[in-house]
Amino acid sequence: MAAGGFILATVGGFTLHILPGKLLLLISGAGYIVSVLLFAIIPDEPNYWAYIFPAMVAATIGVDITYSVSNIFITTNLPQHQQGVAGAVINSILFLSISFFLGIADIVVSRTGYLGLKGSYKAAFWFSVACAGVAVVLLAFVKIGRAKSDLTVEERELTQGSRADEA
Repeated sequence: MAAGGFILATVGGFTLHILPGKLLLLISGAGYIVSVLLFAIIPDEPNYWAYIFPAMVAATIGVDITYSVSNIFITTNLPQHQQGVAGAVINSILFLSISFFLGIADIVVSRTGYLGLKGSYKAAFWFSVACAGVAVVLLAFVKIGRAKSDLTVEERELTQGSRADEA
């Protein structure tokens, strides 16, 4: 996962301005779905290279792309004095949602205990597949474009202020 994160962070810096944010989030959502789907369908005697390794790569794709896109687009749309708030909001939403849905997954595991440990874990992974699928469907309602080298909020205000002074 560390190597994948390093590669994705490097490649992401070169592609964020080329690909639309919505497409990047769809790729990220597909990474989440593939990751948990591979664990949901894993056989009793799994091949590491066929199931575990691709699931970890897909999880890295999901996490890294989502984090990069959300950071870029949230922080560039807030003034400099609110950048700390932007970071706090991003991390709060991320960790609160992880905590909340991890708790629900634990409820799924405990309520499906009659399936045995493996069966109840698979039920939790199927719940995760459903959550990732819902997240991808919700992207239809998100409007996000390409990252671009643009003026900061303060620079836009100064430019608009100087235009108003000229008029």
